[in-house]
Amino acid sequence: MNTKIKIFKTVGDYIAIEVEAQEAPKIIDVLSNGLGRGGEDVWDALRMIKHFDTFYDLMRRKFKEYLTPRKDVGDILKKRVLIDKIKLVRKDNKKFVEIVLDKTIALDDVLNILKSNGIEIEQC
Repeated sequence: MNTKIKIFKTVGDYIAIEVEAQEAPKIIDVLSNGLGRGGEDVWDALRMIKHFDTFYDLMRRKFKEYLTPRKDVGDILKKRVLIDKIKLVRKDNKKFVEIVLDKTIALDDVLNILKSNGIEIEQC
């Protein structure tokens, strides 16, 4: 996989990954399989990314910075949630997705999984 991503921590020590929109489903799949997490949150986030333009316009109309995928209560209780929220961004006519991971996920685990899958990481 020849994918480049940016990884950084947000306010509150959440891990965030910025990746081009067309590569985002691959990254989510790699993390979901590697961490053994994800359910309705992953499915809903992938739906938002697939329909990028529609959800981007929705974010702008409602003055939202982030979109929050639906989460199953059982997944929350079992600590199986992967994605806390996503942000859809346009830069220089390119589409990017910022994926904010669940607070319980460790940075070292994410870095190890991404590196072992040949993903190029730029840490900020």
